[in-house]
Amino acid sequence: MVKINISIEGEDLSEIIHELFSIGVTVLQNNRKEVREILKLVSDEAFDVLFERKTLERGAELYKKLNSEINWSYKQNK
Repeated sequence: MVKINISIEGEDLSEIIHELFSIGVTVLQNNRKEVREILKLVSDEAFDVLFERKTLERGAELYKKLNSEINWSYKQNK
């Protein structure tokens, strides 16, 4: 087991977060090709999950419920 102790002294937390964000943005800007490839992989996986039968069935049920509520609200307001 590895134990890591991190101690930060003399810095404001907002400055640390700003610096980490700045470093992250720089890394992303300098590695656009790799970032695009990662995004493509993630989006492909997301679509695979969305098109699974169970997910589509749940989406269809949600659509039916929403449509029913919209129709009921419309009838009530007439």
